Amino acid sequence: MDSQSNNRCPQCGEGRLRAWSELNDEEREVVRRLPNSAVYAHAEREAQHRWCTRCWFESMGDEERTA
Repeated sequence: MDSQSNNRCPQCGEGRLRAWSELNDEEREVVRRLPNSAVYAHAEREAQHRWCTRCWFESMGDEERTA
């Protein structure tokens, strides 16, 4: 399986899902303000979630939701 297609955003199809460590400071600030920040602990999101910086889709592993 191609790892690039695995990282492609399922919502917009254009962006790449990125881990917390791959985000710059401005992108991290946007992520902190997304709706899921009220549902999930910051440490959980930082460790397990991935984001598309094109449409701000948030992937939570098996369960995926849009921002």
